[in-house]
Amino acid sequence: MFLRILNDDQKRVLVIIAHHLVISDQSISKKEGDILDELLNGLRTEVRVTPQQLYAKPSLAVFDSREVRIAVMLEILTLACGDNMFPDPESKMVEKLSRDLGFSNAEFEDMKQWGEKNSLLLNEALTMMEAS
Repeated sequence: MFLRILNDDQKRVLVIIAHHLVISDQSISKKEGDILDELLNGLRTEVRVTPQQLYAKPSLAVFDSREVRIAVMLEILTLACGDNMFPDPESKMVEKLSRDLGFSNAEFEDMKQWGEKNSLLLNEALTMMEAS
């Protein structure tokens, strides 16, 4: 949704964070997998991520503006909330990411609420598509 403002290095780190998120609870729901596929398809670039990069801790310094940091959080929260489950490992990881990106607890809660609303809208859209 907000991927267009990210450069290739930022997209690469976002992919790594998204990977860490989906494996954090050792369970990937079909919906979570679908949302991750949408994220990857939306990158519109051939960003390459090596296996070593995928399992290493990414540097968040690449997210060099507030706009980019918010975009990353909203993309990650879309993924985290998208399957209507927010298990403890995912929740802790996303909260830590928010702190590491310099957001206050109140800012995180606002973004989390957005993610939850976005999840409801995604569900509504899927229901409409399935009814067709």
